[in-house]
Amino acid sequence: MRIESRPARLGLTAALLLATILVVGLGGFSMGRKVSSFQDVGLVVETTADEMRVLAAAEESELLPGDVIVLANGEPPLSADELERLLRRRPESDLQVLRETDEGEELVTALHRLPRLSLDWAYIALALTGIAYLLIGLYTLSRQRSRQILLFHLWALTSAALYLVTPIAPFDAIDRLFYLVDGACRLLLPPLTLHFFLVFPVRPNSIWARRAVPWLYLPSAALLALQLDQIFGAGRLAGDLSATALERQDRVELLLLVAYALAAAAVLGRRLLSRRDWEQGRQTQWIAFGVAGGYLPFLALYVVPFALELPAPGWLDAIAVAPLALVPLSFAYALLRYRLWDVAVIARDVATYALTVLLAVLGFSLLSLLIRRGVPQDMVVARGFLNASALLVVGTLSIPVKQGIGSSLQRLQYRAQRSRRALQRLGDELLHERDLGRLASSLLRELEEGLSLEQSNLFLVEGDHLTPVREEPEAPVLELAEVDVSLWSEPHRALVRAPLADAADTGYLRLAVLGYHYVFPLEVRDRTVGLLYVGRRIGGAPLSTDDLTLIRQLLNQAVLAIENAQLLEQRQRQLTRVSELKQFSEEIIESSPAGIAVIDGTNRIVTANGAFGALVARPRNEVAGRPLGDLIPLHLFPRQDDPPVEAPFEAPTGTEKYLQLSVAAFQGAAPGHRVVVAHDVTERVAMKRELAEKERLAALGAMAAGVAHEVNTPLTGISSYAQMLLAETSDQDPRRRLLRKVERQTFRAARIVNTLLDFARRGRHEPAPVDLGLVVRESCDALAERFADAGVELQVDLGPCDRVWVPGNDTELGQVLANLMINAVDAMTEAGSEERRLSLAVENSGDTIDVFIDDTGPGIPEQHLERVFEPFFSTRKAVGGTGLGLSISQEIVRRHGGDLVASNLPSGGCRLTLRLPMMPRPQPSSKENDE
Repeated sequence: MRIESRPARLGLTAALLLATILVVGLGGFSMGRKVSSFQDVGLVVETTADEMRVLAAAEESELLPGDVIVLANGEPPLSADELERLLRRRPESDLQVLRETDEGEELVTALHRLPRLSLDWAYIALALTGIAYLLIGLYTLSRQRSRQILLFHLWALTSAALYLVTPIAPFDAIDRLFYLVDGACRLLLPPLTLHFFLVFPVRPNSIWARRAVPWLYLPSAALLALQLDQIFGAGRLAGDLSATALERQDRVELLLLVAYALAAAAVLGRRLLSRRDWEQGRQTQWIAFGVAGGYLPFLALYVVPFALELPAPGWLDAIAVAPLALVPLSFAYALLRYRLWDVAVIARDVATYALTVLLAVLGFSLLSLLIRRGVPQDMVVARGFLNASALLVVGTLSIPVKQGIGSSLQRLQYRAQRSRRALQRLGDELLHERDLGRLASSLLRELEEGLSLEQSNLFLVEGDHLTPVREEPEAPVLELAEVDVSLWSEPHRALVRAPLADAADTGYLRLAVLGYHYVFPLEVRDRTVGLLYVGRRIGGAPLSTDDLTLIRQLLNQAVLAIENAQLLEQRQRQLTRVSELKQFSEEIIESSPAGIAVIDGTNRIVTANGAFGALVARPRNEVAGRPLGDLIPLHLFPRQDDPPVEAPFEAPTGTEKYLQLSVAAFQGAAPGHRVVVAHDVTERVAMKRELAEKERLAALGAMAAGVAHEVNTPLTGISSYAQMLLAETSDQDPRRRLLRKVERQTFRAARIVNTLLDFARRGRHEPAPVDLGLVVRESCDALAERFADAGVELQVDLGPCDRVWVPGNDTELGQVLANLMINAVDAMTEAGSEERRLSLAVENSGDTIDVFIDDTGPGIPEQHLERVFEPFFSTRKAVGGTGLGLSISQEIVRRHGGDLVASNLPSGGCRLTLRLPMMPRPQPSSKENDE
């Protein structure tokens, strides 16, 4: 049967619906007639034109054979059917009959009672099964209209007609119609079944096989034509209507039924054994389950006893017929693909309920038998109470018996799956695991091994996101807010494959594209923990209800273990964080340049950092436990929480330092503990002093500039007038000597004024590379005549520093060197030193160049060493010293980034040390190279 076009399919659907209406009508009418036959009137009459005579009557009736019925319940019956109708109205009827007696014919009133109701339980079960076939066929037709569904509906409709339409003897015209319908359905059902098995779940690929399908109906069509000839044509085609011919026809029909059954079984077996995808395999399993569950009990409980002519009670026939309803039910399951993966689970559940009911019936029957035999019949109340108690006991025990049978069958079903049994014990093992990573990996690994899953992953809640335990490069970012709130209250949810472009789709559903088929929420105590995603079984089969239940039960235990592991991991992270913060704080304190120490109430040091130990020149391990006063005098410290103070402190090495000291309460410690902080501010104090000195010098310079400007004008006039008077005065004039003194004093005053101006200007020149050796030689050459006049021996030792370079200005550096050497010559001359020697040496000290200027003079008094560079301080004021030479020289040197220091030599004399930064030798310019 091929239905290629939509109109053809709609036409066939309409035809099937019309046939369904016809079967419903015929079946309902046949059931009504059959049910009415359950109540026999208990009377056989013979009707003639004149009278209605009783031929036989039931024992319950007072009628006698030969009675002529006149009235029935006050109405004259016109026919046998009318009499039957009148009698069925009441359980007891009054009939007026003419009865032959010894005295003649008398009118007698006889009471007629209807016999007891005789139910045909086998037909009732068969009729209910037919109704089930009809309803299942209609339901599948309403859901789909594929070719296979249409064929199934025709098969279900034929089966329903076979079970519902039943002729009743003695046959009349209607019963002959029913007999024809029953025979046609009986002949059509075997080829229909074989046809269905051939095209479901997949049609044959061969075109010859599809063309051969209509020939399946040829034998049945031939037998049906023969029956039509026998019924309506009086055997004109068949010819022979003898009992032998009819018996031979029945045997052919039986052989044909067996042949079709064997062929259908062969096709079904081949499909079960052939290689196919999981869906077709499960559909075939459902078909096999329905065939075995429906036909095998019927064969065992009805066909076999009937063939062997064994007596069987009516209830046994009903039990044999009832399982036939499983056949269309399983076929519909397979066609509609509903829970195909649960075929084994449903089969186990059906077997569980069947065994439970069987044991309950057997148990109650045994108890009832014991009660009937053990309790006398006259003890009706006791029998009723015991029967009710037995029923209650059987019903109560049925629940644990059902659970035990179900557990046993489940163990039998999964006996070969060791990994699945291990999975059932995994929940208890996970509760002992504390490492979250190992726990999650073990859970996923055991799930995949135990259930043969293609893939699985666990997404745990971290803030507003769900983070996978296993890396998913192609997985979308899962936002916790995207998850449907109702999911958390469900045991699991099947994912729907949706395109990623669907804007209404959410991340947790888009994982279906990656092969995940189910999602299980993990929640404990109203706290969301995460989501477990699992795929199908290896091979593409979905998970069964047992599998889903097992995963849910396992997760109910695993979520507690996951929560415990998360809490433990969180606690460990917190402890690690606290430890890191503690270590970080200790490192901050230890790396602090300030000395920090904690002291107790007795001023004893509890702990201190390395900087504190360095301040007091003690190792850190020797500082702890010592009194603070042994290291730093206590009177130097301010009171607790007072502002810091600066105090001078002499270190154990003899170096004088300045410390900034503060004391604060130690929060969180025992009472009396305090924190002592000591900063070494020696450099800052020195810089502060130097800044003050510079400010003082700047003020002095400004004042000197003003004084020089005001003094220079009158001084110039005095000098000019003195020179004019000298020009007009002869050498013998005694006033000439006085004028000469005035001239010399004006020159001296002019030099002082020029020195003041130089001090005030402090001009700054752009630094340039200076050849220090060249500056030294030029300065010495310029003063050579002065050295000779003063009788000073000059010794110059440049050594390897003949060509060293310093940044600065050569004129200013030459002025400094000349000033220093002139001061040394003047000091030796004024002191009247017998040995007058001036030594100048240059040494390379790494990054700096040191110029040492030594003389053999009297040296500088120790109390004046620190003041010789102050402006206007001079040890030669008696001979006209201004006190500005060394101050100006030091200022120039400091502008060059160097330093100028004065000291006394052990052998006598003074040493002035000029220290300047050294720079690399400059590269010659292109012009110099050309020259």
